[in-house]
Amino acid sequence: MIRIMKYTIYMVLGFIWILLSGSFTIGNYLLGVLFSVLILYPFRDMFTFTDTAGDVIRKIPAKIKYTYVLFREILKANLFMMHKILQPKLDIRPGIIAYPFTTSRSISTTMLANTISLTPGTLIMDVHVKNKTLKGPGIFYVHSIYVESPKEVRDTIREDLEEVVLEAFE
Repeated sequence: MIRIMKYTIYMVLGFIWILLSGSFTIGNYLLGVLFSVLILYPFRDMFTFTDTAGDVIRKIPAKIKYTYVLFREILKANLFMMHKILQPKLDIRPGIIAYPFTTSRSISTTMLANTISLTPGTLIMDVHVKNKTLKGPGIFYVHSIYVESPKEVRDTIREDLEEVVLEAFE
């Protein structure tokens, strides 16, 4: 099953290559497959594919929801940052909070950290986990440009981001 998933990814990336390049030839498709193999081979240990095909298909709506929530949060945070920057007096309250996360897979931990860092005004400064595989539970140290209440920031991350990430990637 793992080999079939890897080969499927290579073939799909080859197809994406011909769509992006605009040259619909067999040679160009094979070149895209070759590039995908060369680029992804060093990362082969990251592709564990423990999910069954049914799980992958079942999680598609959750991943679409995750994409929607991510774009919504990025837009909301950008508007907030624009509002703060355009004010005559720069009213910021930066702070660093510890955020305990509860992921059980390394992909979930990575996606949650990237999602938090992608929203303007926040940045993951450090990650503490007990093992080296980035599987939770653990603690993110998050720098935020506006911290009125650490509990409020934690609750916002948990309710707006972590729940959607867990639904889509656990």
